[in-house]
Amino acid sequence: MKKRFRLAALFLIVVLPFVPSPILAFNPGAHIYIAAHVFPFTLDKTNLFYCTIAPDLAMYGDAPLNWPDAFADTHYQFIKLPYSWWNLTQRACAKGWQIHNEIWGADYFAHGTYPTYGGYVIQKAADLVYLNLFPVLNGPYGLDLAHFAVEVVVDWLLVENQDPYLGHKVLGAALLRSEEDLDLLVKTFVAGGQTDLATLYSAESYLREVVIRYGTILTLPDAWRMAALGEMGVQVAQQFGADTTSAEVQAILKKAIEICQADYLGPILQAIRKIKKQPGLIR
Repeated sequence: MKKRFRLAALFLIVVLPFVPSPILAFNPGAHIYIAAHVFPFTLDKTNLFYCTIAPDLAMYGDAPLNWPDAFADTHYQFIKLPYSWWNLTQRACAKGWQIHNEIWGADYFAHGTYPTYGGYVIQKAADLVYLNLFPVLNGPYGLDLAHFAVEVVVDWLLVENQDPYLGHKVLGAALLRSEEDLDLLVKTFVAGGQTDLATLYSAESYLREVVIRYGTILTLPDAWRMAALGEMGVQVAQQFGADTTSAEVQAILKKAIEICQADYLGPILQAIRKIKKQPGLIR
């Protein structure tokens, strides 16, 4: 046990300087949980799981600068990647990619869609701010930080209650994803003229690093996981220009768990049911 805690402490020192800054819809754990239940019989889970996270590369690296329509391209367009039907790796990747989107995919149930954005994460973040319990949430970026907290605790609750190996699945997907996944993205977005090769590689590499570190956090024991997420929240707040402490972030996360634990699974199960019924879904 002492060795495990020493390794966790080392992880906190090495990993936490490289935390994600973008605010997403569902975090990687929820996306993977949904993909696993939409496609329970897909043999290549690694590339299925990685590619269901991969559309969020639009918010990393140099994508905003050199790929101005990145979010629309990855979340509203090109839902199907040009896989070869006989290639099981490519097929698994294309399956995962198609169900992330904000039109009818997992992000639709987390965020809703433009311009209303009335999804679960949005509503719960607003509830968290409305409680008026935490000074940092009263600032100009309070809703964004509350959004971060809700995304994180949905994954936390999935690990605690549905799948204790979810963090390992997130970590494994990012560590072991195939180069063929990246090839499909190149064929879609570089060959299609949406961006250049360097920008795509940079964004994908950054996303992959973030997912590896986030997946590692999800595998930690509860107390260490909370400490790591507290430090992550501090750094996210700093990138918004807000000041907070790890203790305050942890208190926010605990309150978010409290307000989400009764109903967090509902939108995820609804997403699974609705996505399975989508016409034209790659099976």
